[in-house]
Amino acid sequence: MKDKTPLKKALNSYLAADWSRLHMPGHKGASIAPFGDLTAYDLTEVEGTDSLFEADGALKELEELFTKLYGTKGTVMSAGGSTLCIQAMFRLVAKKGGKIIAGRNIHAAAVNAMALLGLEPVWVYPHRDEQERLIGRIELENIRKTLEQEEQNGTLDAVCAVYVTSPDYFGVMSDIEAIAKVAHEKGVPLLVDNAHGAHLRFLQGEKLHPMQLGADLCCDSLHKTLPSLTGAALLHCAKECYLPHLKSAMTVFGSTSPNYLIMLSMDSAAGFLLEDGAARLQQTTEKCAQLKELAAQHGFVLPQHCDPMRLTLPLAGTQWNAEQFRPLLRKHHIMEEYLSDSGCVLLLSPFNRPKDFERLERFLQECEVKKTVFSAFPILPSEKVMGLREAFLSPKTTVPIEKAEGRIAAQVRITCPPGIPLIMPGERLHKSSIKILKNSGISVIDVVN
Repeated sequence: MKDKTPLKKALNSYLAADWSRLHMPGHKGASIAPFGDLTAYDLTEVEGTDSLFEADGALKELEELFTKLYGTKGTVMSAGGSTLCIQAMFRLVAKKGGKIIAGRNIHAAAVNAMALLGLEPVWVYPHRDEQERLIGRIELENIRKTLEQEEQNGTLDAVCAVYVTSPDYFGVMSDIEAIAKVAHEKGVPLLVDNAHGAHLRFLQGEKLHPMQLGADLCCDSLHKTLPSLTGAALLHCAKECYLPHLKSAMTVFGSTSPNYLIMLSMDSAAGFLLEDGAARLQQTTEKCAQLKELAAQHGFVLPQHCDPMRLTLPLAGTQWNAEQFRPLLRKHHIMEEYLSDSGCVLLLSPFNRPKDFERLERFLQECEVKKTVFSAFPILPSEKVMGLREAFLSPKTTVPIEKAEGRIAAQVRITCPPGIPLIMPGERLHKSSIKILKNSGISVIDVVN
């Protein structure tokens, strides 16, 4: 598909013209190790290359192409990852004194965006039972009850949106279609962090992408599962009222110098999807299904409602822990996405080599599981004693985690990956939360003075 996608065509035209580059960036397109000739495409907003936030040329064409590919009312590009898209989504729905009903398996970027915009979260905790080996999924009834409680309290008008992460970091998918219906019945929009699910629109069979299931806004990180550079993302819109404001919402948080290499990689992803991308994605999910079946045969209890292109191996309830599991991964020359005592996440894509799948198969053949007693991934109910924004912006002190008991957190504390906050600004630190933070390798924390 040489020069058939908009941005590649525009940038190649610029290169062919052999302009004297008396503009940014300073390398002037010269070959620089280790990037080679790739720097020739590292351009800026000049005649012929368009401008992302005021797009009226190649970038506009590319966004229109993504709009058609994903079947949305409108899709715009982000070179600042899904973080920028999440910030823009909240900016689009924000109002003074607003609340966001949000799943507690939220990414730290969303918490920070809410704090900056003065939005208060109303937490909905993932459903847990005795057999849950990961975080769990956000259940419809918990969303319904939370909305009904706000209505009974006379505060439903303050609810700006329901916000759900699906798939979550471990690939667990919530029932977006049902949640969208319940939210819309109350007149509340549904926003979805679909950062891990850009490929879901192109799989055969059941509809899986939030834009197919009733979400009003959602984000996709192209780089997580499709052929794009890190930082490539899309903001999708299904509601007419938001369309005129998508770009302005992104400019509040986004860089005025979006990286052209990232955007060019998004152009390449569009080309992949226009050619044989859907077929190759489907082939990958079929290979993943075979690996999941093999894992189950060897005793792993796999998460239900899981991303078809992600292999997540819960370790809780097996004889394995992270320290024991890592050498086996390395023996088979496998580098995982994530590994802890709770589980191992292995990401697959059409660009994995045949030998990658062969290694995985041999690896799973050696992973016999013996069932043991286990403790589920800890998600502690919070004691909120101060508003999110108030705590976030308050004068603060950094203290050793051992001396933080009883203090009020002034920052989001996470391990990344998975990027899911263990403690939120405005929450009181107790012995149980301090223990989890210490076990996660966190030794200091900012607390409110």
